[in-house]
Amino acid sequence: MEVHEIANLFPMMDEVDFENLVNDITTNGYDEDRPIILYEGKILDGRNRYKACQGRLIEPKFKEYTGKDPVGYVISRNLNRRHLNASQRDCIAVNALPLFEAEAKKRQGMRTDLNISALMHKGSVGRSDEQVGMKYNVSGRYVAEAKRLKEQSPEKFEEVMKGEKNIAEVRKEEKIEARKQKIAEQEAAIEKGNIQQPEGNFDVIVIDPPWDYQTPYNPDNFMGRTANPYPVITIEEVKAIQLPAKENCVLWLWTTHSQIRRAWEIMEHWGFQYKAILIWDKESMGIGTWLRKQCEFCLMGIKGKPLWKGTGVRDIIREQRTSHSTKPETFYRMVEENCVGRKLEYFARKRREGWECYGDEVV
Repeated sequence: MEVHEIANLFPMMDEVDFENLVNDITTNGYDEDRPIILYEGKILDGRNRYKACQGRLIEPKFKEYTGKDPVGYVISRNLNRRHLNASQRDCIAVNALPLFEAEAKKRQGMRTDLNISALMHKGSVGRSDEQVGMKYNVSGRYVAEAKRLKEQSPEKFEEVMKGEKNIAEVRKEEKIEARKQKIAEQEAAIEKGNIQQPEGNFDVIVIDPPWDYQTPYNPDNFMGRTANPYPVITIEEVKAIQLPAKENCVLWLWTTHSQIRRAWEIMEHWGFQYKAILIWDKESMGIGTWLRKQCEFCLMGIKGKPLWKGTGVRDIIREQRTSHSTKPETFYRMVEENCVGRKLEYFARKRREGWECYGDEVV
């Protein structure tokens, strides 16, 4: 007997569960209190029981579906009794959307004064994925994510549907893959010299080198967050940078716990005299094996006799951290108020009024 397409919203039983069903029917006979439901001459509910009866001389009991919502019936019968994870349920909801619409059109018939969405979910409002989410107790947000996955990566959608992965795992994979692609594009741009080099020399330079922490970047790995989400460079490559500094220049070199010693050596290699270290208290605990890190550091060095207007600037600033590698606004205001002359941010992440920026991620 043919199976109705609505029944195929749910995957068939796995081999273990199906074998248990066969053994139960063979030993105890067919449970007549659970008839196989037919709709439009096809199996609407009970595919696995029907298959288990085939070839075993067992005659199942049939019953015609007489309700008005066959899609809702199949979902309500299977959604909670099956061993399905939340992501599988979201995928099922996505597959149900066109069937809901098709059934609504059948009930609408030739009438033009009825709203299909209202027929699908009487009394509900919002997008169809939200409606399905509310009606069948699945996440409207993740239904939308499963919908996107089906449209853009049908093979991954099938993996989630089969229970091989969940939506969160697929999103993590996509995020990492997109980041890898971005890094590859950045590296290619650097190699081709497509990044606009700063012109002339500067009175003030702020630099935040992409330190190589020798750990692969993983945006969702708690212990891997110290790794940069962009191409890193070696210590020798950092030393080789020819800073466009004037004879009288102030340098601000950002670094972390593990790179402080190297940063000091690099500053000296560049010809700057170390003067002080600025501490950034991020106001929240970070990662760390021996001590949990909450601070980042910025070495201040000078070349020649640059102008410095500061008289009461403290060596600590407190500001909550934001996105990866983004430095506090308090720091930039302090530099602008106390350092005089042309300013450059090297390895910048975004453009800033009154500054020239160099970097492959400037937005």
